[in-house]
Amino acid sequence: MSPPKPNKPRGWELKFRTYFQVMGEEKALEMLVSIETDPPPASPPVGRSRHSLRCLAVASIICGCSCLGVMALVFAVKAEERHKAGKPEEALFWGHRARRLALTSIAVWFGVLVLGPLLLWLLSYAIAQAE
Repeated sequence: MSPPKPNKPRGWELKFRTYFQVMGEEKALEMLVSIETDPPPASPPVGRSRHSLRCLAVASIICGCSCLGVMALVFAVKAEERHKAGKPEEALFWGHRARRLALTSIAVWFGVLVLGPLLLWLLSYAIAQAE
């Protein structure tokens, strides 16, 4: 039989030891109680729902500039994987990037749809004025 492994100190034990070394027992207990009673910060959400970034990316592929939409879909998948892995900061970074690319894709496509006919009208007007 192998000898039992020593228990690793828990998070609150490490905090208590640190506070105890720095400031006395009573103040350390007060600090520890205030820290333990505060709710932990919530992980930042990647999107409103789990698949909202993917849906936005797919919509940007269909209704937008497809090359930017594909990149948005890749980043949305990366964000979801990082979120599942418990890395909320990276998930937030990739989620923002995916959302930005998806919206840019849709904006570029609408820009082309609006500017194309406008430029054709301007060209025909310029040709008519030249004659």
